[in-house]
Amino acid sequence: MAVGTKEQIISREKNSVKNAVIIGLNRLGYLAYERWKQYAGRNLRFLGFINVFEGTVRKDESIGRENVLGDLRDFDKLVKKHNIKYAIIAVDIDDVSLIHKVIAECNKNGVEYELVSELNDVIYGHTIQQIFKDLQRPIEISFRRFFDIIFALILLIVFLPTWLIIGLLIKLDSEGPVLYSQERVGKDGRIFRIFKFRTMFTDAEKRTGPTLATKDDPRITKVGRFLRKTRLDEIPQLLNVLIGDMTLIGPRPERPYFVEKYSQEIPMYKNRLKMKPGLTGLAQVNTGYDNSIDDVREKLKYDLYYYERRKSLLFNLKILWKTFIVVMTAQGQ
Repeated sequence: MAVGTKEQIISREKNSVKNAVIIGLNRLGYLAYERWKQYAGRNLRFLGFINVFEGTVRKDESIGRENVLGDLRDFDKLVKKHNIKYAIIAVDIDDVSLIHKVIAECNKNGVEYELVSELNDVIYGHTIQQIFKDLQRPIEISFRRFFDIIFALILLIVFLPTWLIIGLLIKLDSEGPVLYSQERVGKDGRIFRIFKFRTMFTDAEKRTGPTLATKDDPRITKVGRFLRKTRLDEIPQLLNVLIGDMTLIGPRPERPYFVEKYSQEIPMYKNRLKMKPGLTGLAQVNTGYDNSIDDVREKLKYDLYYYERRKSLLFNLKILWKTFIVVMTAQGQ
């Protein structure tokens, strides 16, 4: 039951509605505008567009010139004048410098924002969130942790004979340890050591430094190639799951060097760090290993999409089933 006078209630409801704008007077911005109904339930009031390219304001028949509030160069003044609280950034995701500029303006003026991607709208029918908030309740987090531990223990027992066989094959194939550990970046940027079966020759990156694996990579051993194709090289990460550094399903953890590199080149890349890294994930069952920066961008879209649907038990079970298919059919690289 609402508390207060009728005027107070109306005032609270009015204040709960945030004035919102679309930054980007372009095809992507128009697409966001046409689908504005999906934002209405989030208490957002559309005020108009803000143009990112100064002096190139265009008139659109379906929208009208009166909906263009001004240029990005005047963002400070526009925020104060119109009391803007929320922005939907409709900028080409490959225009990194412009996206960082727009985000910096939003942060400076205390404006919440999210980035829309035309490709994601086509594939998924939704936007990529820029502001991530962990809305999971403690009981949900506890249940997921319980599920991780039980499932990891079962898999460890099931794969125990496989450990012995793989270990023997690795030793027969090349010199070096069966297992190796490597620093990876986990949730909220915390560094931890990941465990894997060794798939490359010892000191493979001693001369080259950190580099992405490629097709027919000469650094990969014969047994290592098979392990990568079946993803069996990841089995030791069940230990990471038990320790709590990782979960069963989530974005794959990356090395600190690449996290820093990708964060500079790809907007929102660090948003992956809002989730605990996973043994498998939506990106892993839908794509291959990263061979280029474009592959990383593609995986990021899957990772952020998973974040929005991570609470769905059915969705998680589907990912586990697809992981099983990938392992059984050797679809890895």
